[in-house]
Amino acid sequence: MTVFFERIAAFFTSLMLMICNFLGIGSAPLVEPVENFRITTYVRGEYIQNENALNAEDFDIVTDVILFECASFNSKGEVICNEPILETALTNLRKAIGERDIHLTLNLLGPWGITDSNVWEEQMEAQSAEHNKAFTSGVLEDNIVAVLDKYGFDGVHFDYEYPISNEAWKHYNNFLVSLDKKLGDYTLGVAGNYWNIKFTTAAIEAIDTFEVMLYDMVDEEGKHATYEDTVWAAQRIGIYGMPFEKVNIGLAFYSRPTDMSAYWYGYNGCYDGIDENGWYHCDVTDKDFWFNTPDVIESKTEYAINNGFGGVMIWHYNCDLPSSHEGSLLRAVNKAIENNY
Repeated sequence: MTVFFERIAAFFTSLMLMICNFLGIGSAPLVEPVENFRITTYVRGEYIQNENALNAEDFDIVTDVILFECASFNSKGEVICNEPILETALTNLRKAIGERDIHLTLNLLGPWGITDSNVWEEQMEAQSAEHNKAFTSGVLEDNIVAVLDKYGFDGVHFDYEYPISNEAWKHYNNFLVSLDKKLGDYTLGVAGNYWNIKFTTAAIEAIDTFEVMLYDMVDEEGKHATYEDTVWAAQRIGIYGMPFEKVNIGLAFYSRPTDMSAYWYGYNGCYDGIDENGWYHCDVTDKDFWFNTPDVIESKTEYAINNGFGGVMIWHYNCDLPSSHEGSLLRAVNKAIENNY
């Protein structure tokens, strides 16, 4: 099936899911589960400078790792690695992974925008201006391949969340196609939001995985990243032509407060204080947080499996308890897989 027809199929799958949801008849599986369901997790390099921050048994469940905050690129198209952080993180990761066949990719963050504006749209445009320079530099592609070669990664990953203008999307799409031609056997992954998907057919063909960030959103009760909101957003991804088998549904292993102020609390740090309804109250900030507990994570994973998505994505690894712990969220992901495959 060509990418064009995959886009059409994704559109109609999304449409049918939304119709089922609107009519209140549930979301019965419309497609078969993918053969190799991905369990992808972001791992933050600074968080694993000590090998004890990684639990080897977790990699019996995880299939893909995105190493985050160890490398970036600037507007000149140069790739900049924080070598001490990167090399220690890689050493510790590879020790924990051992002989397991885990797909390991390097995340590259792009340059910030140059602006004094407090307007979000203007900040994003300024960021895009710097990204556009890098994407048209003519050297970024080769510099990326050189870093992947040097450190033995399996691919590269981008978290360029908000190219909001048509011009920004044009440069981003063209770059992804150009990079894919240079990558050879290396994989290409991107992350983004469900409401900001403007990939061209050629860019979608170039992309291997799309991590959709279904978090940093609260409902009318202040609950963060609920199952209902996740399903609502996930159903719409195919409308933009992204084939479901390329999509990893984002799972929040952290929470934001009900007022969405600038606090990000990891599940593991709050576990002992989370009540039976998923609520945690912080006495220091006097704020309430609603967490995705194991039952919620299991339900989200089951939804992804039964509706043909390629996998789930975890933000982020170091927010969880060890998978050997009965309260582990990764353990809940694995339970859904065992019950549905």
